Amino acid sequence: MPKALAAANDRTAGPRRREAREAARRESFMRVAAAVFREHGLAGATMEQVAAAAGVTKVVLYRRFPSKDALIQAIVDETIRLLRGGVAKPWTGYGAGIRKSLEAARSFADGYVLLIRYADQHPYCHAARAEHRKRSAKRLRALLWNPEPAPPASEWPPLIDLAVEPMISFTNEALVYWVENGDPSRDGLFIHWCGQMLRAWRNNAAELLNLDSPEHDWPFDTEAPP
Repeated sequence: MPKALAAANDRTAGPRRREAREAARRESFMRVAAAVFREHGLAGATMEQVAAAAGVTKVVLYRRFPSKDALIQAIVDETIRLLRGGVAKPWTGYGAGIRKSLEAARSFADGYVLLIRYADQHPYCHAARAEHRKRSAKRLRALLWNPEPAPPASEWPPLIDLAVEPMISFTNEALVYWVENGDPSRDGLFIHWCGQMLRAWRNNAAELLNLDSPEHDWPFDTEAPP
């Protein structure tokens, strides 16, 4: 490789490495902060506690996050990014959807618990949880009408919210419980149980809403628990 080209590569590689290190450090701070916020609450935790837990000074922390609100927003944004990535592809069955959601939630467990359990303590987090519920509702409505697409909102049955909203709460709370208390070696059992609950919900909701929602069009794709 010519020396001039090698030198140019070194000049561009240096900033990329620094950017990667800085991104990794920001993520490390967010994960430490999420654990502190989970322990003390979004309202009660302080930047001093976060800095102490991270083993840095407040100055170092404030260089990355100019305020506590900015830090909370960064945690929420990263949590939502991971959740969206985990469910970006269509579900292929009852167990597949739960498996993807569990993997995404566990990839940033403290952030997910904050989003679901502590959202009322901060307006940005509260708004993000509301948007998360809207996306969950969209997936559940798709499950009800599968294999056909869900109709426009003007054509939804009058009781659609009654059918969908409680199931959103159930799946979110079940995931939080398993993230907090579950044994990863028994994930298959949890996924199978949640899959059975989703299948039963779909059948009952379809009956409530007078939908033609045949079971065989949406497979139960988890193995039986041991």
